[in-house]
Amino acid sequence: MFEPLEPTEFCEKWIPIKRNKKPGEYGYRKQCRKLLAELTGYGETTCNNWLSTPKEVPQLVRPYLRLVDTLWQIQQILPLEVNNFKQ
Repeated sequence: MFEPLEPTEFCEKWIPIKRNKKPGEYGYRKQCRKLLAELTGYGETTCNNWLSTPKEVPQLVRPYLRLVDTLWQIQQILPLEVNNFKQ
């Protein structure tokens, strides 16, 4: 139903938006592991390992990240649509 999303891809898309850090910038990886830890409940060290060793990512994390990605995309679009109905 949902195409799984790798943690690195998720971070590349959302860290610039949610944490104002671009890939390659100082602090990007730290923000990535913090966001992944907040979303998944895993520790920051574990999430940091996922970024360099994708084989260690638990099976349910990739589909979960896709769902979060989809919801956040909807949130970006929805306020514009809701405001259009007010006029």
